Amino acid sequence: MTRESIRNIVFYTTILVSQLLIFNHFNLFNVITPSVYLIIFILYKISYNNTSLIFLGFITGLIIDLAMQTYGCHTFATITICYLRERIEKNSFGVNANLPSAMIKGTKMINRLSFFMLIIVIHSLIYYSLVFFNLELIGRIFYYSLINSIVTFIIVWVLSQLISNN
Repeated sequence: MTRESIRNIVFYTTILVSQLLIFNHFNLFNVITPSVYLIIFILYKISYNNTSLIFLGFITGLIIDLAMQTYGCHTFATITICYLRERIEKNSFGVNANLPSAMIKGTKMINRLSFFMLIIVIHSLIYYSLVFFNLELIGRIFYYSLINSIVTFIIVWVLSQLISNN
């Protein structure tokens, strides 16, 4: 096993355990539960296989669904994000999307912000649409998605800056 593989496994395990033990219980005002595990899919290197990203999204969503008993909502949202990630990356970074570590270094801040926000907002909209699954609750879906996206974005942004500076 290479050093990078071990580092990725430790990172994945740490983020997943912190999501399950800390952030899933961070239920502020019965609305805010940040999805910090999205940093796994945001920082995933494009040089890796896209199929392994989708499989990683499935496993991550399944573990979180089993822990939170959310009936596949996280799994569907994470698989969708993993499938759309390449398109979101090309939309956010343009010609720099194919460069390794393009989203961390060497691009404009607005490109990185849009990439992070698109992944987080799309995930939140899909997740809360499945949780509430009622058109009469469209206002609540957007409210929960907006509030959780903002909190998740702040936490994920800070974590990604801490990770990239090391």
